[in-house]
Amino acid sequence: MKIAFIPSTFLPWHGGAEIQAHNTANKLAELGHDVDIFLLDKTKIDNRRYNTIKLNKLLINIIFILKYYFRISFNFILEYYFNKICINKKYDVWHFQSVNFKTLMYLKVLKQLKQKVVVTFHGADIQKDESILYGYRFDKKYEDFLSETIHLFDKVFAISDDVVKELNFFNFPKEKIIKIPNSIEIKKIKNVGNNNFDPKKLNIITVARFYEKKKGLDLIEKISDILIKNNISFTWTLVGRNSNLLLKKKFIKDNKNYFNIKDEIKNTNEIFFPHSELINLYKSNNVYANLARIESFGITIIEAIAAGLHVVSFNTKGANEIVINNQNGYIVDEYTPEKMANTLINKFNDNSFNKINESKEIMKYELELNTKLLLKNYAS
Repeated sequence: MKIAFIPSTFLPWHGGAEIQAHNTANKLAELGHDVDIFLLDKTKIDNRRYNTIKLNKLLINIIFILKYYFRISFNFILEYYFNKICINKKYDVWHFQSVNFKTLMYLKVLKQLKQKVVVTFHGADIQKDESILYGYRFDKKYEDFLSETIHLFDKVFAISDDVVKELNFFNFPKEKIIKIPNSIEIKKIKNVGNNNFDPKKLNIITVARFYEKKKGLDLIEKISDILIKNNISFTWTLVGRNSNLLLKKKFIKDNKNYFNIKDEIKNTNEIFFPHSELINLYKSNNVYANLARIESFGITIIEAIAAGLHVVSFNTKGANEIVINNQNGYIVDEYTPEKMANTLINKFNDNSFNKINESKEIMKYELELNTKLLLKNYAS
């Protein structure tokens, strides 16, 4: 099968949508399919089995500016441009991995060219959270364009129930929604390293880029303060892009001995994310703390569970579809630092974190399983 991927953003930007597109494209190629990823910028990616094709950025940017700022449509030029690609490549399906205003322009002309077009929404492109102003849809031009074009998709792959709810807002046909969660190469995670942590210390890890409100990083100070006041011996490892900004916080500077702050761990030499260095880091801890106020899915949560960690998470969108209370982790119903800290203390004191999490539920997030499900839906 010949498959074209259109990501709205891609590597070297390391986010959930970008990593998911990379992993899925590599798995499709491993299964014998021909995958091209179309990008606006030339990007050097050594750990890929797929092909990358650079689009004409100047042409697309001019058409975008005219459409977005002046409401002048030059779709006929874009249609001519993509028609040449379609004639030369003859793709069986175009799979949009997240969308933005520009990629919605591509979608419109591809449907005019009678191409099969599917999408996986990944969060900000479909979700809207008023409390933290999260989501592209706060841009009225984007929301209107999404509303205009969303019904052109042949199928939508929903990674979570919350994405399904947002699709219902747009009255997207239920029969065209296929639930396929984000997935990981579970075998790789299980085979890298051994779980190795100090059972006498609360070993916490959180993996998230520095996006304070969305990721809940503003709660770290208050949670940690409660742990310190309760004489809990702990180390909190925080990994992610711009995580060094946490060191500017006075509390963290004054209590640096409790924190292990690392920049995002990239992957340039292993086919699938996460990199072995991050897997080993997961396995040097015994609990994953999810502080996010909203996630489309929460891929680091399933990485942590696959690595044998218990997860303590607030009962928030995305996370509450993965974490099963008292099975693969613990749900904190009230979004307060006190409730999170007390759950961490209680479960640490009763030794709940000192055994490997051997959740069988994790297998439904196996990359190969869900990639084959994608293939089945491409063909139908």
